[in-house]
Amino acid sequence: MSGTTGDGVADSLSWRRLDAGEAGLWLAWSDLAPPQIVHLGAVLEEAPAALLQRPEPASLVAAPAAMPLFPDPALGWAGVPGWQGPAAARPWRWQGRDAGADAVEVIYRHPGGAVVTVGLAVFAPGLFELSLRAGPAAGRLCHTVPLPPDAAEQLTFGGRWAGELAVRRVPLAGGGFRTSRAGARAAHDAFPGQVVGEAGFGEDTGAVLGLHLAWFGNYDWHVAERRDGGFVAQVSLDAAEVDRDGDDAVLPPLYLGWSPDGLNGLRRVFQDGARRLRSRPPAARVQLNTWEGIYFDHDPDRLAAIAEAAADLGVERFVLDDGWFGRRRDDRRGLGDWTPRPDAYPDGLGPLMDRVRHLGMEFGLWVEPEMVNRDSALFEAHPGWVLGEPDQPLGRHQFALDLGQPACLDHVAGVLETLVADRRIAALKWDMNRDVPQGAGRPLVPAATALFDRVRAARPDLDIEACASGGGRADWRALSRTQRVWLSDAHDPDLRLPMMAAYGLFAPPEVMGSHIGPEVSHQTGRRWSLHARAAMAVLGSMGLELDPTTLAAAQRDTVRACVTLHKRVRPWLHDGHLLVLPHPDPALTAVGVFARDRCRALVCVLRRAPATSAVTAPLRIRHVSGTLQVRVPLLDPAVRRGAPAQPPWIDMPEGLRLTDAELRAVGVPLPALPPGRALLIELCPAGASPSDG
Repeated sequence: MSGTTGDGVADSLSWRRLDAGEAGLWLAWSDLAPPQIVHLGAVLEEAPAALLQRPEPASLVAAPAAMPLFPDPALGWAGVPGWQGPAAARPWRWQGRDAGADAVEVIYRHPGGAVVTVGLAVFAPGLFELSLRAGPAAGRLCHTVPLPPDAAEQLTFGGRWAGELAVRRVPLAGGGFRTSRAGARAAHDAFPGQVVGEAGFGEDTGAVLGLHLAWFGNYDWHVAERRDGGFVAQVSLDAAEVDRDGDDAVLPPLYLGWSPDGLNGLRRVFQDGARRLRSRPPAARVQLNTWEGIYFDHDPDRLAAIAEAAADLGVERFVLDDGWFGRRRDDRRGLGDWTPRPDAYPDGLGPLMDRVRHLGMEFGLWVEPEMVNRDSALFEAHPGWVLGEPDQPLGRHQFALDLGQPACLDHVAGVLETLVADRRIAALKWDMNRDVPQGAGRPLVPAATALFDRVRAARPDLDIEACASGGGRADWRALSRTQRVWLSDAHDPDLRLPMMAAYGLFAPPEVMGSHIGPEVSHQTGRRWSLHARAAMAVLGSMGLELDPTTLAAAQRDTVRACVTLHKRVRPWLHDGHLLVLPHPDPALTAVGVFARDRCRALVCVLRRAPATSAVTAPLRIRHVSGTLQVRVPLLDPAVRRGAPAQPPWIDMPEGLRLTDAELRAVGVPLPALPPGRALLIELCPAGASPSDG
């Protein structure tokens, strides 16, 4: 196909089309015009040549491409360049070629000898993968993606410790808006993702584009308003910090997901894409984590009692958290010495592991292998393994280890390999509890990844949970090497359920560690009913984060019933899609997991604050098909007291029978929920028994 450049010279265009389910992408280039993404959105059968015809604004450089895939200032690009390094002022030349049935790559060559390869490939339905690799002279490298021409609003993901993935919806505007400088984890206020869409996009309406960088290190995320109209997203990284393939720097991939069906459509796209990424599915286990139940108070008799109580509740994995090793009595000492505390475990961990396994549970263990305390045998033996200066500001009283030193990496990997050689250990909770700004310009993430990979090679069957003071390692790079993500240290449902909804834009429910925490949140001080905490926890990778020996008999019965429910629905729940159900009351949040066959669902309706109206509006439910039975599998007795009269169906074993059309148009009548309470709703095929799953 032929076209015309800005100066009127005829030029032969090359087009490449990539289709990923409902999403389509067209790339165009010629000898005079560098490759550019001309279209990213709905599938187009014909090349959109008309989109290349544009006016030439006065006073601007007549650039041959409005939105180059690899921006080059020498060709008129005025924004962040794709390459920042020596001799960047001279123009690059390019050659596009197929890289398989569903992939294309462009090789850029600079007169100075540098070579850059940019790739675009279909990753999964609705998803494309953007890759970039460059020669050793690069300083900073940049992924560049044009945003859809109708994009008017964006979601960004900020937050803090115990408040991760806080969604902010703002008009799309130019300017740098996100920087992560946490080192070998993503900053809690800078999850590496963005969603843009047409004006007014909602949970089920509007075309949306999601972008996600598979990286738990430093980056700059910039949105620029192009001077010729529209917006572009650019994600730049220091070439010294990324992966290497020989002498080449390899950027982490940027994933582009598109859906015409709003945020829930995007959730389906990314959740299924994440499932393709992982090395193997997570083991389905309800687990108890000891941290908020005991903190550093490790008493073997108490732990044995906790294990017995956990087994009685149906727990399947017992995870011994921080405090079991070395000199560890508090968070000021012991990190780096991964052998059992002699005062608490004079015979090692074997007796506790054997007791846990005798009770029918697996045993898991907390580690933080990338860190060291000054008060530790490791620091005393190898002070030179610390990253940065000895007098640096500390986080949680600890230093980061310089895993870029081969001897340091070999030591830590060897200690972990020895630890997990005991096959009684079925899982590790792998933590990373401080930012490492001292690592700027150092390959911290590749070094941490190498450590993950060595442990995985030593024990391919080992489950690893990614934790970094909560959700600092929740990206797709972490997911590719782990089976579970600890999304946040906050269990408060008012914080946690919206986090799950936000994280569902990028990851599926089965990787979201979701625990029943204490009645009074240790992070917020707020009190939540057991049913509300349980109704939230049952939607993800369920667990407990409390001392079960402190529960009253009625509370134990409630937890046991919730665990039983989770196990019953888990086969479809962990293959389903976590979606958000809009409701007119802003103080009410409804999040559910919907089976792939659309015949089953489990929905948590959380009353976060007092109702804004006297009668709560029904909850309309999409994403299901057929005639369904609607039941309440676990009813909080306080719901009955929420109003003089509640909808009678909530107490009926058979519940309601509603068609998908009725559920969409009318919805499920909701009871009046007191603040801090939740309603769990189960949908299954009409006539099905709850025991059918």
